[in-house]
Amino acid sequence: MTRTEQERIAGALLDRYGHRSLAEEAEINLQGAPHSLYQLLQLAALADARTGPGEAVRIFTELRGRRWSTAGHMVRADPAEVSRTLTAAGLPESDSERITTAMRDAALHLQEDHGGDLGELREDAGRDPERERALLRHFAGVDDTVVDAFVREAQLLWTELMPFADKKALDAAARLELDEDAAGLRGLAGGDREFVRLVDALVRIRHERDGYREIRDRARSEGGGRDRR
Repeated sequence: MTRTEQERIAGALLDRYGHRSLAEEAEINLQGAPHSLYQLLQLAALADARTGPGEAVRIFTELRGRRWSTAGHMVRADPAEVSRTLTAAGLPESDSERITTAMRDAALHLQEDHGGDLGELREDAGRDPERERALLRHFAGVDDTVVDAFVREAQLLWTELMPFADKKALDAAARLELDEDAAGLRGLAGGDREFVRLVDALVRIRHERDGYREIRDRARSEGGGRDRR
């Protein structure tokens, strides 16, 4: 596939998925208060469940509506009630229990070890990507796939993580004949914010029936034009 064709595919992906990352769709302000990074970890745990990215955003919004989107409130919440809420929102019961454990354990350890702030975890890790990942994996229920989902969004703020695309995104990129490494996808996107949105779009397409075919059709018929905002 030529570079122009790849750019059209990338443009079609960005057009199709609304020029928004998952964090943007969930209205998480990464430049805001420390709790926004904890919210991002919650969203990452939900995105790792057996549900689509859009459902993860919807369920996260329900958690925020219950005031469970800060480490302090999650520590004080009844874990059984949190788990029941996640199940009622559409998660399988086993996922609800696992994600509740992950969110509560992360909240406890953040308060005990990192001043309640994932930004402090970053500093404790010396802004070293491998050390950051290792500290995140210390939280119960947070494995590499949850960390990957967190890093996909956090890299725009924690720039030492940039560029990052996880296996899910790279597998989708391969199916669309795009570059199969993060640096190549970053070049196609044309900017760091667009790169994060493109990586998220590649994750989203995996959950849509006929999504790959639709993107190819869009790229052919519309030329993959992008409004880079």
